[in-house]
Amino acid sequence: MAIDFFQQNCKYTSKASEFGLCDDPSPAQNPAYIDEVDNSKWLGIVENDNNKSVDFIAIDACIEIKKPDGKDESRCDGLLSYENNLIFVELKNREGGQWVKKGREQLTITFNHFKNNYDIHAFDNVYANICNSLRPISHSGHASNIEQFKDDTGLILKTDRIIKIP
Repeated sequence: MAIDFFQQNCKYTSKASEFGLCDDPSPAQNPAYIDEVDNSKWLGIVENDNNKSVDFIAIDACIEIKKPDGKDESRCDGLLSYENNLIFVELKNREGGQWVKKGREQLTITFNHFKNNYDIHAFDNVYANICNSLRPISHSGHASNIEQFKDDTGLILKTDRIIKIP
């Protein structure tokens, strides 16, 4: 069965020059969302200096993706879409542990489902980003996960809290 990754009921839109991507802490079952007001909740920050119309489509807890056994598939939090560009996004709020590896795995699963439902070559630019509010800047320790993601998907993986919309 085809998966609609652009469901209107999962979409939030902003033209703000800066806004946040939020995901309520566990055990909340609500999808991730855009916030333009309370930056204390922002796990990811979108800098949109040209005030482009940017959609955030919540995927986790909004778009149904199932494993062959019928159980919910692990998936990333959402997808930023502007003009003809896509950024798959995973939001984290962790100091240590395997957050990059877990995020990479969630992004890979989601991207593979997306690619099975859409012609990825129809988009101008596609990449993935893990935002961690407690570890905002990428460092070389993530190189193996970034390389693994490239090998698995052909896409670039960034691990910065800030996503810039050109």
